[in-house]
Amino acid sequence: MEKLIPFINDLHDILSQAGLSSELNLPSIVVIGSQSVGKSSLLESIVGREFLPRGKGIVTRRPIEIQLHQVLDAEQGWFEFMDKKGEKIFESEDIRKLIESETDKVAGKNKGISPVPIKVKYFSKDILDLQLIDLPGITKNPVGDQPQDIEQKVLDIVMPFINNQNSLILAVSKASDDLATSDGLKLARSVDPNGVRTIGVITQLDLMDEGTDALNDLLNQTYPLQLGYVGVIMRGQKDIQKNKTIGEQLKDEKTFFENHKLYKKYSEKMGVNFLVKTLNMNFIQHIKKALPIIRETIISLVQIKEFDLKQYGDYDNLETKENKNLLVLTLISKFSSSYKDMLEGRCLDITSKELIGGSRIIYVFNETFRRTIQRMNPFDVLSDDEIRTAIKNANGIRPTLFVPEGAFELLVRQQISRLRMPSIECSHIVFEELRRVVNQISIPEIDRFDTLANRISEVIENLLNRSLRQTEEIISNLIDIELGYINTSHPDFVSGMDMVHKDEQRQQQQVQQQQKEKSPLQSENESNRFFNFWPFKNNKQTELYDSKLDNLNKKRKSNIINQKQQKLQQAEESQILQQQSVINKIVSVNQQYFVNDPKRQLPQVPNTIKITDRPSKREQTEMDMIKDLLVSYFNLVKKNICDSVPKTIITFLVNQSRNFCERELIGMLYKQELVDELLQENQFIQKSRAETKQSLISLRTCLNLLNDLDSKF
Repeated sequence: MEKLIPFINDLHDILSQAGLSSELNLPSIVVIGSQSVGKSSLLESIVGREFLPRGKGIVTRRPIEIQLHQVLDAEQGWFEFMDKKGEKIFESEDIRKLIESETDKVAGKNKGISPVPIKVKYFSKDILDLQLIDLPGITKNPVGDQPQDIEQKVLDIVMPFINNQNSLILAVSKASDDLATSDGLKLARSVDPNGVRTIGVITQLDLMDEGTDALNDLLNQTYPLQLGYVGVIMRGQKDIQKNKTIGEQLKDEKTFFENHKLYKKYSEKMGVNFLVKTLNMNFIQHIKKALPIIRETIISLVQIKEFDLKQYGDYDNLETKENKNLLVLTLISKFSSSYKDMLEGRCLDITSKELIGGSRIIYVFNETFRRTIQRMNPFDVLSDDEIRTAIKNANGIRPTLFVPEGAFELLVRQQISRLRMPSIECSHIVFEELRRVVNQISIPEIDRFDTLANRISEVIENLLNRSLRQTEEIISNLIDIELGYINTSHPDFVSGMDMVHKDEQRQQQQVQQQQKEKSPLQSENESNRFFNFWPFKNNKQTELYDSKLDNLNKKRKSNIINQKQQKLQQAEESQILQQQSVINKIVSVNQQYFVNDPKRQLPQVPNTIKITDRPSKREQTEMDMIKDLLVSYFNLVKKNICDSVPKTIITFLVNQSRNFCERELIGMLYKQELVDELLQENQFIQKSRAETKQSLISLRTCLNLLNDLDSKF
């Protein structure tokens, strides 16, 4: 059982050298308390040597890990500092200076603190095996270079050590303090509420005021801990100045407890020597309980490191040219397989949190491209005036009996041309998705070689670019095909005769509805109304409109028109006023040209002629028919494009990159002259592999020590 503490000390050394101390929480005894309770003096009494820095304020500014090794045949005790194994330091003053120098190197010279530990070993025949950690004392007020939040900074250093469930906590308090307000005990209670791994130490019992004592505290009655309390007497500053040795102090301590009227009854359970035995015994028991967890943790770490090493690859097997060629070929095959698997949904690392690989491409087709095309409406960009203008331009100098086919083809081609850019843009989006797939492929064996990884990306990028250009050309041809021939004989297209029949039915319904709503008086007025806008009949037209306006005023005064007639009359009034405005403009133009130039007989034709008047009934009918034809044929083309563009992209971009990926990589990279360049390993990978190998060696050594330990018990 006595071998457990040396065993733990060996584990600490092995894991520390491998940089694994933070990954395995080994048992240790953590000493905590406020700044002035005498932690350093207590530790020196336990060790039996004066080796720790002294001074005012905060002295311990870095964690100090102290390993005590009992060497029964040692004639003289010695220290070892940090990782300088075998380098013996016999003088306490020398080790103190080394600790101070190492502290200043990391934490600065003006009271700064650091969480980086200092490691000290002490070998002697006069000690018991222990593993102690002296932590910075809890302080409230900053001094020197210390930050304003020095208390929190100290806690940040202390908490990881006491949070370790495999550690024992040595909470140091002064006898004159109320245990309920002790900083050390409060911290211990925060991580060990039941007090199962906390040992209380009460110092400076000899400095209590006369008539006071700490007996109830020592008897575990004030602030109970399962491991109890131990009272100790240590050297004060005056004793140190008088060069009082630790040995002399231990004798005085024994005398104090044996002669004290209250403490003498419990003197055998008081003092530093009893504390050391208590620590040794409890630490052994604590280690024994922690061993199964330590074993499981080491086995788990071995498995993790073995997996990491496998990911880094074994570069030792790449000494021959044949092995290097084989490796390049194998890695190309792995990448190609991963690329295909990502597109086809066979990726082993499938997630349920987001779409990846090929599913994103299908999303682009269905949710992005198809919906955008389906929402496109001809009349978002096409006005009624533009439709009328197209009809008139298509008629030219010939009056037509039916809707001109040229106007329809002109307008529908304009709409089909709108499909070109979204279709080509869809291919670009899929191109970016394929690049995303390439970037998401993570093969540790390839990541080892930066040059190989970069060249693979370049080759695939070039392949995708070539495929994209071909895809763009084919998509553009699809649009050109739709533009090249307007197939009005398509079975899904609503023909012109169907439109005429539909329009006749609509007009008949409108006439019947109007007849139901009109009064006899309105019918008579409408039968007598005509409009003539020929510009050389201004006087007659003016007289005609004057008479109509008079009639309109009379109608306004009539009270026999019901509510429906009033609405119709308001519409009639608006139409008359608009026509009057047109006549006034014509009169103004005539006056301008004929007054200024009596020789002119016709108004000047403007450079740009645009249709601004209201459409006639015939024009409205033609526009409605053109609109219906446009919608019908445009929907037909949109359906074709929504089907053919995704097929084109899949065939000439996605499938082509998938099918030619491996062939392209082999053709460009599997060359004798490139092998050495491609297999130049990443420096970080080399370093990580070496560290992982060393970690595995250390962990397996620890596991062997555990097995040896089991065989002895």
